[in-house]
Amino acid sequence: MISFIISQILGGIALILVCISYFFNKKTFLVFQILSNIFYGAGFVVSSALVTGINVFISTILVIISFVYEEKNKKVPLYYIFIFSVLYIAVGIIFFNDFWDIITIISSIIFTVAVTVENMLTVKYMMMAQNILLMIFGIFNGFYTSAVMDASEMFIIIVSIIEHHIKNIRQ
Repeated sequence: MISFIISQILGGIALILVCISYFFNKKTFLVFQILSNIFYGAGFVVSSALVTGINVFISTILVIISFVYEEKNKKVPLYYIFIFSVLYIAVGIIFFNDFWDIITIISSIIFTVAVTVENMLTVKYMMMAQNILLMIFGIFNGFYTSAVMDASEMFIIIVSIIEHHIKNIRQ
């Protein structure tokens, strides 16, 4: 029971950090996103959802790498898709617990591909798919604050997709 409470608190901290992150410049945004991911992943690890938690930490490393490439005005090399996908699958094999682990591995791979895609609209659709998978995982496995965070991000993504389409219609 205590791990459930700690998990919800960590997820709540992650949720607050994500919401705050959207009100800062890009560098501060990244810092808040990284901190959010650390709390988000820790919430899963505390409740023994090791595949999900560890893969969130691995994804955080990818975010840092992609930010470094972006700062240098370079594309993230496509071989990162392979490297990180292998890492997610290896974590899944080592710490496999149940069917839900497969869902979170797929979600992590979608995230990795999204990081390498240039078209932001495609990235948004991919991130929506990834968040849907994580939200379903969170709801069915008792990670409620994490599910709320995923739903919040989905809402933000949906709003940005609608905004994109409205801009295109006006042009």
